[in-house]
Amino acid sequence: MKDLKEINKMLQDHKKRIRALEIHVLPVKRGKRGAITEKTGANNSDTLILAIVNKTSECDKSEEIQSKVLDKASMDGKILLCFYISYKYFKNAWLTTGDVEKITSGLGTKITAGNASNKITGELRKYLESGAVRKKGQPTPYRLNRKGVKRFEEIIHSKDE
Repeated sequence: MKDLKEINKMLQDHKKRIRALEIHVLPVKRGKRGAITEKTGANNSDTLILAIVNKTSECDKSEEIQSKVLDKASMDGKILLCFYISYKYFKNAWLTTGDVEKITSGLGTKITAGNASNKITGELRKYLESGAVRKKGQPTPYRLNRKGVKRFEEIIHSKDE
């Protein structure tokens, strides 16, 4: 019985530490006119990606996400999922298409950075805001806007089973 209490106490401690890591927001460098030039530190990006993957499976809508987004063939929902989790739990942190690739890979439904970029510049542009001017060969940070939040919630609450 004593061992069970110790294990439970350690588990609670781990949960607190995980929560502390998840609320970490990436600092960004700003260039002229307030444009985002780069994220500071690749390690921070990896921490954010891992936190987003973990939060997706733990959040209150994880069953709906699994059935309505991850189990479907559509790339739109999977790409918007990455930005929605960032918006909802990580203060709308900026993500690049490379981050989207790593997050979707961690969720088991990989979308390559090129495919994500094509989808974002085409159909999903109206749901995201860009942090910098797009330049060939340079990663562009994106984050969800209000219209994107509304669209993703429509996907989650759709009745097509």
